[in-house]
Amino acid sequence: MEHLLFREAASAVLLLLLAAARYHYSMAAGTQPLDRSRPSGRRARQIPAYLASTLWAVYVAWLVLAPAELVQWDRWSPDRPFSDLLGWIAIPFLGAGLWLFWYSHYTIGRYWSIRVGLKEAHRLVTHGPYGYIRHPLYTALFLGYLGTLLALQSWTLAAGFPAFVASYLLFAKEEEGVMERGFGEAYRAYRRRTGMFLPRSLPGFGSASSSGKAASEQRSSKKP
Repeated sequence: MEHLLFREAASAVLLLLLAAARYHYSMAAGTQPLDRSRPSGRRARQIPAYLASTLWAVYVAWLVLAPAELVQWDRWSPDRPFSDLLGWIAIPFLGAGLWLFWYSHYTIGRYWSIRVGLKEAHRLVTHGPYGYIRHPLYTALFLGYLGTLLALQSWTLAAGFPAFVASYLLFAKEEEGVMERGFGEAYRAYRRRTGMFLPRSLPGFGSASSSGKAASEQRSSKKP
């Protein structure tokens, strides 16, 4: 029981700190208004992601706060050592998701908006986590979701994960359309060298691969 309480507490702390980060950076982003003359996203493409996040948070809160007999049907029932192992595996996911969420919000700063659009004097952010993936905030939420799934071991959370990812894939595609219309070739070049939710290559490996390819091509060009 004490292991389950620890996993429930970790899941609850994740949600509280994610909410705190979102509130903090929402206040900061509010100081930079949207540029109404530039492209903006369609609300219908954004609603599924916000709905999915809300349902995730509400259901995790229910699993944590509800009496055990009301949620027992939704718990996996593996043997105790395996359940505890999954609980420990959840901790890095929860920690990584929280860290990436805060770091990504800090990096994008005032250019973030709850509604997809371009801010006044908007600049394309390509440093920090955005230097490797275009949507690190969404990757952070995926990590957090997987962390709560492993910690709480819920069939409902497991079934809902594909829909959660799909909703943010729809959101990301809408966002990328707006960014491409706003930044043109600069954004297309950025998209070619980065991944959507995962890096195209690990830091330090991509450049080595590219240099190796260039060296190979150079040697080939010297052949008679």
